[in-house]
Amino acid sequence: MRKRQGIAVVAFAALAMMFSGGVGAIDSRGAVRAANVWTKFHPGDDIRNDIRASRVQIADLDRDGVDEVVYLLTATCIGASFDCTNDVVVMTPLRKGDPRLRPGRLDNDYMTDLWRRAEQSGYGDDTSLHVPGDVRALAIVGDRVQVTFDVVRDSPICKRSLDRGSAGPCPEPGRYRWTLSWREGALSKTREILLGRDD
Repeated sequence: MRKRQGIAVVAFAALAMMFSGGVGAIDSRGAVRAANVWTKFHPGDDIRNDIRASRVQIADLDRDGVDEVVYLLTATCIGASFDCTNDVVVMTPLRKGDPRLRPGRLDNDYMTDLWRRAEQSGYGDDTSLHVPGDVRALAIVGDRVQVTFDVVRDSPICKRSLDRGSAGPCPEPGRYRWTLSWREGALSKTREILLGRDD
């Protein structure tokens, strides 16, 4: 009888570990750490600097029992001829042999350590979507991401002077709310609401 009880206890403990600390289980501190580590792969230059992750959140966006990490990646740009970085990013758990982990033979000590920390974080950037305005709120609503932002006419985030091609035109000035849907490898806008126009 005791042997059976012992086996049951071990089995229960194994299940608890599997569901609380297995692949795709992450707490808020781990999510912030993962986002900050991967942000360091964007070193910046004399045009784009102060690259940072903020508004880090955890959500199961595809409802498969595995958490994703959502964050806002921003930068400060001076004299850029491109849209300044202002992206909603979704991270997913790393897998064994994950192609996102690609250290090079010629990496210096800093890069080698960065790759090690990225692997230890357990997560990596999956996909992102550029937001053409200053983000006021980033929220998870069910299995969707909601981003509320302000568009101004002369913003480095959305350059009206460019031939924008596939990026599409910059929205007219005002406050907008986008609802975003994520599936592995793709983050897309499913709804847009104009909350108020700047005239």
